[in-house]
Amino acid sequence: MIRRKAKEYGGSSLELGGATNLIKYVPMKRRMSVNIVRYVILILLGVILHAGYKLMFNSNSEREYAGSPSDDVLNDDVAETTEGGFKDSQNLAFDDEWEHKEKIENKLKIHSKTVLDKHMKSQKEDATIAKNLNLDKDVNVKDDEKSQNSKMLNKQPIDKNHQSNEMEYNVIIDELDPKDNLEIEDLKNEMKIENDIAKLMDEDRNSEKVAELPVEESSDLKQPVQRDPKVQKEFQQKADKIVRVVKGNVQSVILSEGGHHSHEIPVFVTAASQQTFGQIEHLVASIQYFYPQETLYIFDLDLNEGQRKKLSSFCNVRMRGFWFNLFPKFIQDLSNYHWRPLIIQTALAEFGHITWINPGFKVSSTVFSELVHKSEDPGVLIIGQSADYSTFAVTNPGMYKYLAVNRADLYKFPHIEIKAIIIHNTEDIMNHFMKILTACAVEERCLTPFGASSDCTFDVTGREYAHCHRFDESAVNIILKNWLGHKPVSYMVKSTFLQPINKYDRVSPKVCNK
Repeated sequence: MIRRKAKEYGGSSLELGGATNLIKYVPMKRRMSVNIVRYVILILLGVILHAGYKLMFNSNSEREYAGSPSDDVLNDDVAETTEGGFKDSQNLAFDDEWEHKEKIENKLKIHSKTVLDKHMKSQKEDATIAKNLNLDKDVNVKDDEKSQNSKMLNKQPIDKNHQSNEMEYNVIIDELDPKDNLEIEDLKNEMKIENDIAKLMDEDRNSEKVAELPVEESSDLKQPVQRDPKVQKEFQQKADKIVRVVKGNVQSVILSEGGHHSHEIPVFVTAASQQTFGQIEHLVASIQYFYPQETLYIFDLDLNEGQRKKLSSFCNVRMRGFWFNLFPKFIQDLSNYHWRPLIIQTALAEFGHITWINPGFKVSSTVFSELVHKSEDPGVLIIGQSADYSTFAVTNPGMYKYLAVNRADLYKFPHIEIKAIIIHNTEDIMNHFMKILTACAVEERCLTPFGASSDCTFDVTGREYAHCHRFDESAVNIILKNWLGHKPVSYMVKSTFLQPINKYDRVSPKVCNK
């Protein structure tokens, strides 16, 4: 029998009864095993290095309020929330207790130095103003110098012996350039409203005598907040007086219960400072594009003469003044936002229906009519979004001494970040919302408790107190949630009507008055 060689494959074999030479392949299998082990070791080393890197360099999250509007670019995704918890957030660790105390002490030292510097600067400027006023008695001042003196009078805080209404009205005409006599009367009425609210503020404010609520107490949600009955009584009396002041100065028709507004678009209102001037230009251009028939009213916070004139030159823009000289000095600190509820109250009393827009956002659609309709009941609508942290996390415990609140509910439900707010001047809005918000704004330690800071250190849940404060936004959240509930389906909406401003975009609003 003849044996045939089979086709060789890597070594000799026989077709019948042949055997493959396996010895040749053993080293290759061993090499493959060694390579696999090496890959596994490399992968494990990579995981260990990555974990170590995250542990060493992962920093605590920081968040800023909305109204610094320049940093007010918000996440457009609404957090999916339930009573059981928020959407996942970055795992952030708190600083050690001693580091936190050291930070607070350093901030207090810096704050004390800032207050002292402002006081010394204010004294020097007051002396300069007095000198200029004495010179005015004997010398005719040139027009440009007179304008500068008027500006200084507007910006300086003054006490009981402030200037007469006649001089203040001259400031209105010099600075805001009203278009006609009707607008002059509106401006005078606004000043009267602010002046009457300012008179309600105690000259010897006892805010400093209110003891600070310990942070440890805020962590125990079952322990009731310690409130001073005298403070609560005075706060309620102040709120009731605000109602009488506003009703005595209202020019527009106040809506009845369940009524509808008399015009389609509530007046657009905002405020401008030197810091937010560029953002306001974007807002002006967007309103001119989407709502060319509507007017934007801009309240001047600290604009220089050139910025004020430029805004006044834009089509459909009307300038308004916020008269810091009528109020105590703590309201002049723009970072504390005491001015914002006061401007909203003043504009609401004048126009009856307003849309307050925070700087940092621009109009981007024509869906506004739907939002207005939704705002009619209950009379207020926030355009914004639910945050991935709670209102409890971003509220200084000192605010609880003035605003009644169930802290357990604040802990459970998300905070509302505000882009804009539509408000109608109804009886319900005045009694349940605006009078409380305005009273909190004119009480220093209500809106700005001791130790209030915008720098947050969130934990992984976003619920625990983050040692920070959202000022008037925290107050709005507390007041509306107390009144309308903690699930804001009826008074908050996420909408494409407003979008964050892209600082790299160029914009050229239309000019009508050169």
